[in-house]
Amino acid sequence: MKPKYFLSSTVFLSVLFCVGSANAEDLTVNRLLASQCAQCHGTDGQSAGGIEGLEDESYKDLYEDLMDMRSEDRAEDIMDHQALGYTDDQIDRIAYYFGLLAGKADEAPEFED
Repeated sequence: MKPKYFLSSTVFLSVLFCVGSANAEDLTVNRLLASQCAQCHGTDGQSAGGIEGLEDESYKDLYEDLMDMRSEDRAEDIMDHQALGYTDDQIDRIAYYFGLLAGKADEAPEFED
């Protein structure tokens, strides 16, 4: 292999590896944040009890619902209280995680670090 192609291939693979690592790290953080939700809504978004499941919810719908819950003037139920404890970025990550499980999430948003 010519040195020029070897260098190009090495740089390309290095960048590809870094991008893959960042995405894996994001997924781990997202899963960790979603673990609180999983206690009631199930690890795969399918609730075992009488609580609404998240398996059919899209990323966009979940994000909007959680933001609405957090912005309520007065917290009325447990979900309002839960949403108050998260930042915008954390809500984005949780919604994306469950949207991804449901197959209803487009390209990953830009998450804050």
